[in-house]
Amino acid sequence: MSMDVKSSGGPKSDINITPLVDILLVLLIIFMVITPIMQKGFETQVPPKAPPSSNPSNSNAIVLQIGANGSMAINKGPVTMQDLGEKLGAIYATRADKVLFVDADDKVAYETVIKALDIARGQGKVETIGFVLN
Repeated sequence: MSMDVKSSGGPKSDINITPLVDILLVLLIIFMVITPIMQKGFETQVPPKAPPSSNPSNSNAIVLQIGANGSMAINKGPVTMQDLGEKLGAIYATRADKVLFVDADDKVAYETVIKALDIARGQGKVETIGFVLN
């Protein structure tokens, strides 16, 4: 008399994962469809180009022009990189608004612009820097 225990007719204890896979696939499809719709960005407004001013001497703005060859000028007065900090310090010592506008040529080296900005920001000379778009 041998006891052959192959299978019993009792309940199975395995979990049926088919509905779980169906739900996951539906969620995956939903996220794939919704993701491109939800892209966000920053809303910016670029001011329109103003016509050139006929009388720039009335302006209180200090503009640092940087040429393609690295030459610099403060309000069209030539200045060297070594004298830049000294001249900006003298200009901003008596001014309440410490705003500097930078008009750099498209071909100027990035390093030159950054050095000029570092000098301008140093020792509390300039608080706000704006860029002139051509």
